[in-house]
Amino acid sequence: MLRTASLDRRTADPGFARGGNRGCRRGVQVDMRCVIVVAAVSLIVGCGTTSPRSGSNGRVSGHALAGPTCPVEQPGDPNCQPKPVQGSVQFAQGEHVVSSARIDASGAFAAEIPVGTYTVTVDTGDNAFPVCAPVEVEVRADAEAVAEISCDTGIR
Repeated sequence: MLRTASLDRRTADPGFARGGNRGCRRGVQVDMRCVIVVAAVSLIVGCGTTSPRSGSNGRVSGHALAGPTCPVEQPGDPNCQPKPVQGSVQFAQGEHVVSSARIDASGAFAAEIPVGTYTVTVDTGDNAFPVCAPVEVEVRADAEAVAEISCDTGIR
């Protein structure tokens, strides 16, 4: 029966005892622990998000109101106050729409979305008016951001 001795790294690698070669080696023979560490770090970095804490959410609320509503507005005229916009709001990062929310009858909207910076736009369907300018909002974990959106009715 042939006996083989098992050698651990301390006895097989003379440089190990002197403190050398403790990291990943360069060459054909690669320490498997280094491969695993590099793969894990690559996976974590590759799956990064735009949010500081993955999985954390914040809340966005606001109103989408359109004005002017009268051709000649008089200060304090209740009939000429901005009116609620009908439609929905979209929360986008770049070209990617992350979430959307309906605008209610009072013009209010709210949504819970992942932490990050968003462009909030109003979608009024096929209607040419009102025209609503996009609003930037920063959503933070466990906090509420407010996005007040003013829309132009086109009335002059």
